[in-house]
Amino acid sequence: PWEPEEAPGIIYGAPSFTDPTNLDFSLLSNSPCIDSGDPEQFDIDETRRDIGAGNIIEIDNVVGDCNNDSQQNILDILYIINNCILSVTELDCECSDVNNDGAVNILDIVGLVGIILGD
Repeated sequence: PWEPEEAPGIIYGAPSFTDPTNLDFSLLSNSPCIDSGDPEQFDIDETRRDIGAGNIIEIDNVVGDCNNDSQQNILDILYIINNCILSVTELDCECSDVNNDGAVNILDIVGLVGIILGD
């Protein structure tokens, strides 16, 4: 059978997704994809870019991380929309004011999408 050749920067292990059966492809904290992306690009916590769609943030209380899973991803966007923009009763929305303008609205969603995409 074919065997891949070993080389620096090539990952051979499983990516360690949180729950792929239920389509949660966020990375677990022990994933080999964390800090393994392009060495010329950095996440907002100034660590090397992760491989994958989300960011693993290695600091606590990051603006936009509303579900406190140490990642800024689509789940945080859904939290902001459901609990802070559409909800009559605001839950803990302190994390949602991504642009720090004192209001939680679509501009915060746009800002968080920019952070997630690395823009």
